[in-house]
Amino acid sequence: MYRKTTSRFSLVFVVLLSIGLIGSGALAVTGQETDPAASQQTAITKAAEKVGPAVARVEVTKSISQRAPSSFFNDPFFRYFFGEPPQGQERQVESLGSGFAINWQGKKYVLTNEHVVADAQEIKLVFKDGQTYRAEVIGKDAMIDIAVLEVTENGDLAEIPTVELGNPEETPIGGWVVAIGNPEGFENTVTAGVLSAKNRTIPKPNSDESYQNLLQTDAAINPGNSGGPLVNTNGEVIGINTAIIRQNRQGVPLTGLNFAVSIDSVQKVLPELVSEGEVTRAWLGVWFQSVTPEMGEKFGLENGNGVLLSEVIKDSPADQAGLQAGDIIIALNGNEIAGSSEFQQEIMYRDVGEKIDLTLIREGNRETITVTLGKRSEDGVETETETDTYTDQDFGFTLKENSTQLREEYELSVESGLVITEMEGSGNVEGIQVGDVLLQAGKNNVNLVTLRSIEDWKSVTDDLGENETLLVRVIRGDSYRWMTLTP
Repeated sequence: MYRKTTSRFSLVFVVLLSIGLIGSGALAVTGQETDPAASQQTAITKAAEKVGPAVARVEVTKSISQRAPSSFFNDPFFRYFFGEPPQGQERQVESLGSGFAINWQGKKYVLTNEHVVADAQEIKLVFKDGQTYRAEVIGKDAMIDIAVLEVTENGDLAEIPTVELGNPEETPIGGWVVAIGNPEGFENTVTAGVLSAKNRTIPKPNSDESYQNLLQTDAAINPGNSGGPLVNTNGEVIGINTAIIRQNRQGVPLTGLNFAVSIDSVQKVLPELVSEGEVTRAWLGVWFQSVTPEMGEKFGLENGNGVLLSEVIKDSPADQAGLQAGDIIIALNGNEIAGSSEFQQEIMYRDVGEKIDLTLIREGNRETITVTLGKRSEDGVETETETDTYTDQDFGFTLKENSTQLREEYELSVESGLVITEMEGSGNVEGIQVGDVLLQAGKNNVNLVTLRSIEDWKSVTDDLGENETLLVRVIRGDSYRWMTLTP
């Protein structure tokens, strides 16, 4: 299991770039060649002319359930006199996105975002020259938001040109890029900007998960662009437009924060998507996070590299190999791990059954553990615990021992630990919020106490010195993390 990473955009408004859904795209890999004699305008024009005919408008039809107003029809008085309320009715809705044609092993397909064609009942592709095709999804991967479409009616794309796929690493930060798509249904719209950054991580809308290894650009893209290509000045596709950030956590509008799936991520899964229809990913079975300077000090880490394990899933490959919460993984197969995004990328594209060597720091000691990667499965057991309550004025929150009632009230995913039920007092509890569950605590990672009762918490905090920080392991929703608290 991969940790659902949290970025600094975790509370911002992220918009997936489709009108209702998202469009498609295509790829090919070639080296980027620069022509010093060509002007920026000429390069952009040539790129648009080269790729534009391969870009399609993706029209999606799906059904949604329309419910009757619950406040009236669910009233017992209504039911007594009139019987059961009318059932929700199905209605069809349409949405628009973008996509582009590729040639894969001698056959043409269209690439788009998974969220564009999710739950689609009918898909229609309309190209720049007006040619229209019926299509279906033959492979999709929600993790990186990619879908592969195959034409089912009206031909085989024989007359449609395909794009070339470029290498994102050969496009420098600040280099010119072009976005092509169908924003708000305006066909084959071309906008230009620069490649602002690489390897970005942003949260998925309405989810604790995140998109990884994204390209950031300020080329103007809007709803309807989803699935369209992000192109370098050689006319090579280096990304698939996916999402924009509209506002920050304070609600202030933002512009120029647009993101595309890096084409190298797509190339890694394309063979399996075409042949199998889905991607089978290796599973380690840990929650993890990047190491902050404060965490590094608590765990005795010399630099900020590596990932900190916040939880090891029971009976997972990691558990069977002996990994523990609090381990800091600093290398995989001898290659240094810089942070959580790199670590996830290293695991997710490996084969089920593959053996990997993880070098880690545990209680100040360095060791290497071999893990055989598995395939993810889920299981859960819930048990009953007694409940007690304690308000810690120094830290400024109220704790309750976990119980069935609290698990239902806060939709908790664990059955143990101490639940934050109120925030009060004058303590410095930045980062903690109601509904968080404290699982372990200690002055450092060597003498951590598992928090099963209020007495466990008191045993850790009673002799805490002035300005001394406390290391705690927390779960919020389904995400485990380590934090430092100062009373």
